Amino acid sequence: MKKEILIAIVIGFVLGLVITFGIWTANKSLKEGTQTSQTEVSETQPIEKAPSEEGGEIPLTIFSPENNALLDQEKVEISAKTSPQATVAILYEEGEAVIEADEQGEFSEEITLSGGANEIMIKVFSEDGQEASQTLNLVFSTAEI
Repeated sequence: MKKEILIAIVIGFVLGLVITFGIWTANKSLKEGTQTSQTEVSETQPIEKAPSEEGGEIPLTIFSPENNALLDQEKVEISAKTSPQATVAILYEEGEAVIEADEQGEFSEEITLSGGANEIMIKVFSEDGQEASQTLNLVFSTAEI
């Protein structure tokens, strides 16, 4: 009887040490990961524009809304500027839109957001087959802040 109790105590002690070491290792790696990701976010470069065959670039400048914006309306108008007459594809949670930029390269499209986080992909295709893209992250919430 005393032998079984002693074995149970030793097994419990060893198991407790293993669990404690696992928790300590996980916390250490989480702290290192948080410091690394904060550094990476601060060093993020803007999205580069794709070069076209003539050596220029396909511009894509989003005027509104701002990236990572918190919105309280379900419908939002995306307005931007790119190459004249370029084909623009806007992919979002609730659907997609394919439009053409005007002679100045400007375009706008009203889209519907879903509740919570929304990732909107805007892709531009020039007449010579080059493309550029940007991702716009928006959050739609009707909660009072």
